[in-house]
Amino acid sequence: MTAYQRVKYIWRIIGKLFSFFVFGLGCIFIVTFIFPTLFLLTLGSRKSFKKWGRIAVTKSFALFVWFMQKIRGITFDVKGKEKLVGLRSKVIVANHPSLLDVVMLISIIPNADCLVKASLGKRNLMRGVVNRLYIPNSEDFNDILRESAESMAHGNCFIIFPEGTRTRPGKPFQFKKGAARIALNAKRDIVPIYFGGNEKIGLRKYDRMLSFNPTARYHYNLEVLDTIRISAYENLSQTKTATVLTEDMRKLFEDRKRRDL
Repeated sequence: MTAYQRVKYIWRIIGKLFSFFVFGLGCIFIVTFIFPTLFLLTLGSRKSFKKWGRIAVTKSFALFVWFMQKIRGITFDVKGKEKLVGLRSKVIVANHPSLLDVVMLISIIPNADCLVKASLGKRNLMRGVVNRLYIPNSEDFNDILRESAESMAHGNCFIIFPEGTRTRPGKPFQFKKGAARIALNAKRDIVPIYFGGNEKIGLRKYDRMLSFNPTARYHYNLEVLDTIRISAYENLSQTKTATVLTEDMRKLFEDRKRRDL
């Protein structure tokens, strides 16, 4: 690594840490000022509060993504973004290469609800957002099925990562049945979104915080793939449906991944 490349590398790490600091300040602002204001304006209605709260989070995350682009920390491109315009009552599934994936998805998906790691609801900066708006994965799965179906019945799109955790670099996708079961239970079609781009070193599972891709900033190339119609699985036996649908999703993402290799 040349001296110039080393300087750029250090600058990118500083930019990443500063971005996380800004994100933390944003969470504090939302919880301290935006949420109390929304609570008053919605007269304490849980349904209205969640609706406007999610809109506020979507706008805030879109602003954060714009900020990261402006400081040249990331590039962000969405192929097929027009398919998301006016999208309602769909299950959104995606591969999960980095820490920022849910932020990216919520920033571009209208009416976004999601299943989140319960540990996020215990962290000081995030718990005020997570606990009030989204569904923690620590709940009983029957409750998750019920709440996600209710959410989509109100027009929300429900985001879930079928892997359940961030993708291990260089490993094949390992999809769990949760996403398929949620879609089948609610009888909602699935919109797959593929995360491509370069390796998100420093944002992957088990990476050190003070690390970054050594050759370039983070490139987020998202692609909205063809919708998976739940009606195509109606004739399968109940015991096989979730398994077959999960495997079809996994193959779809593996096939798309091969085009990047």
